[in-house]
Amino acid sequence: MAGAIVLFFAGLLFAETPHPALVDDAVVVHKRPVPLSAGARSFLTQTNTPEVKVWVFFTDKQVFSKDEFHAQAASVTLLEKVLKRRAKVDMDRVLFVDLPVAASYVNEIAALGGRLRHTSKWLNAASFEIAIEQLDKVASLPFVADVRPVAAFKRPLEPLGSSEIDDPGPPLSPDALNYGNSFAQLNQINVPAVHAKGFHGEGVTLAMFDTGYRKSHQVFAAHYAQGRVLAEWDFIFGDGNTANEAVDWSSQWDHGTYIWSTAGGSQDGVQYGPAYKANFLLAKTEDVRSETRVEEDNWVAALEWADGLGADVVTSSLGYSDWYTYADFDGSTATTTLAANTAAGLGIVVCNSMGNGGPAAGTLTAPADAFDILAVGAVSSTGLIASFSSRGPTYDGRTKPEVCARGVGTTCATSASDLSYGSASGTSLSTPLVAGAACLLIQARPSFTPQLIRAALMETASRATTSDNTYGWGIIDVNKALTWGVNFYADTTFASGPLTVQFFDSSTVGPTNWAWSFGDGGFSNDQNPTHYYENPGAYDVSLTVGSSYGDITEIKANYIILLGDTAWFRTDSAFAGDQVEMSVDIVNSQPLDKVVIPFKFESTPNLGMSFDSVAFGGRTNYFEKKQFLQSDPQNRKYTVELTADNGGGAPPLTPGTGEVLKIYFTLDRYAFGSQSNSVDSSSGVYQLTLTSDDFNYQPVVYAGQIRSIYVLRGDVDHTLTHNVADISFLVAYLFQGGQEPVSFQAGDANRNFAINVDDLTYMVAYLFQGGPPPPTP
Repeated sequence: MAGAIVLFFAGLLFAETPHPALVDDAVVVHKRPVPLSAGARSFLTQTNTPEVKVWVFFTDKQVFSKDEFHAQAASVTLLEKVLKRRAKVDMDRVLFVDLPVAASYVNEIAALGGRLRHTSKWLNAASFEIAIEQLDKVASLPFVADVRPVAAFKRPLEPLGSSEIDDPGPPLSPDALNYGNSFAQLNQINVPAVHAKGFHGEGVTLAMFDTGYRKSHQVFAAHYAQGRVLAEWDFIFGDGNTANEAVDWSSQWDHGTYIWSTAGGSQDGVQYGPAYKANFLLAKTEDVRSETRVEEDNWVAALEWADGLGADVVTSSLGYSDWYTYADFDGSTATTTLAANTAAGLGIVVCNSMGNGGPAAGTLTAPADAFDILAVGAVSSTGLIASFSSRGPTYDGRTKPEVCARGVGTTCATSASDLSYGSASGTSLSTPLVAGAACLLIQARPSFTPQLIRAALMETASRATTSDNTYGWGIIDVNKALTWGVNFYADTTFASGPLTVQFFDSSTVGPTNWAWSFGDGGFSNDQNPTHYYENPGAYDVSLTVGSSYGDITEIKANYIILLGDTAWFRTDSAFAGDQVEMSVDIVNSQPLDKVVIPFKFESTPNLGMSFDSVAFGGRTNYFEKKQFLQSDPQNRKYTVELTADNGGGAPPLTPGTGEVLKIYFTLDRYAFGSQSNSVDSSSGVYQLTLTSDDFNYQPVVYAGQIRSIYVLRGDVDHTLTHNVADISFLVAYLFQGGQEPVSFQAGDANRNFAINVDDLTYMVAYLFQGGPPPPTP
């Protein structure tokens, strides 16, 4: 066994370190002096069943040297995205944990009557159902290091309530999300501010471990329409369907539907999860039938499955105690804890509920005691800890939970129907909020390890300086977490006229070099530079620091503003065939008597649009004159002049910010969905000009876009899925005077540029007769 790593497990696996098997070498462990402990034997005997479920941990994988390791590793293939994630923790290669369990060892136990449940490469173990009288024979096998019960629990589902009516938040801009009743729980952890910065979870993979999911619910429709549900597996029945099956209780998918929608649901005006544009892996790991307890080997198998498919984050609401005692919650003992430690060591951010056993100290369960995960407690809408939220510390004295989020009256989708919503309570509900937030942070900081993601969320949470075993480090603030590690500030961020700004680096990752970009073409490599802004406008400032974690960048949009000289054409969207309103906003530092606004717009083949009219904006509705200085329909160029006083004595527009003009366009009824046309201030004749008593000046102008809302052909009611409701909708429209389809493209199922009975026939053939799906686009 020369070259092998030989470990003695000190009575329990991985007791020396959270994950000693994360090496590219052979690992061999000594057999325990008593492989079946007295405590395990007593627990199994008390089950009063002829067969018991046990983990059997092996001493080796029949690999005893580095050469033998490499020979076997050559047959193991890891996906590129798995290697990319593991590279963040310097594990981008085949490791001992990737080698399969020795088949001959499994077969010998099977020969003793053991029925295999799962194998675990990570733990070098397998779970079996076996006659209790055979356990001594199993324990005596020379390659068996340890035998222990498969821990289980029976958790009642969190109580479901009606949806709470929360503060919907401030008035929405035309292209903002309408969070509905989910606003309060997201705003408590500052998710809307992160969404506004362009982070929604794109490209990040979130694995869901739960009871199953009502996959047809409207809150998940966009995920399927956009191909973002990457895989699913039922670890209870061993098939590829995580929705309810014939043998399931009707309530099986309840809890999983709550959790998935809380982490990543998407239904405007009703429900959003933090990571509503993430990719998803769906694992069905919990059996809710009363005669069945939820076993930990399903969870371990799901974790290894998710790793192999490139999961970045796992959200799990399980907590195992069973035959364990408080002394076992030391981060190095419970089987699921060992698996969670390994996942973190391989670059996965594991988010797990603390449990609902509070308020006493030490009421946490496994795997919440793991080292580098985020164990999550539950708070109310006012930020008070829930009485049921389990408390730390771990047995070895570490503070738990790490963080909290809302777990009392949390808005979620329910499985009562494809359109139903409600609220539920429990640390199960706070955990997916944190997991979704972790996805946003990974999107913004893709090089961060799980340990850095964890640190960023903990050290910017509400009680970061006064952590305890009730709240941990407190309620997360994902917007602040975006600035953790690299940050900066300036002595002045807005003014009128030219401006000299002193910038200060306040990064916390030990920067070794700095690269500033000031938004006007200026750069600096000083730690704390000064910069002179000459021209009015709004400037993005970025700082990239080099550190031992790699280069990390923080961008602050519109951070430096020279007031009075900025104008925006605000982006808006509508369905094809509908009218859309674009606002023109300005920031002015001088009182304005007149505003001249030229505009030109695109009209591309896939998104034809025409100009309708203009109207005064909210800030100029008292102005006395509005006239066109230019009207060139052929080239789609127009110029509007707005005048405050046209002889009636109206006052100038006071310095401030907001809308001065509304421009109305109509989208072509045959336009495709998800298209965009730009609108800007280039007319070829006029410039966008602001006029005060003393002078005229041109602001910096930002173009906008008119967008068509995404639709599917045949999805006439815009649920982003095809079903019998679309057929009913078409029947009502064609024969009963019912509502029109949301757009022509949606109604024209067969793409023949007409909406008629042929489309109805097409949809019937597709849904019920195996016909082709509606074409795209």
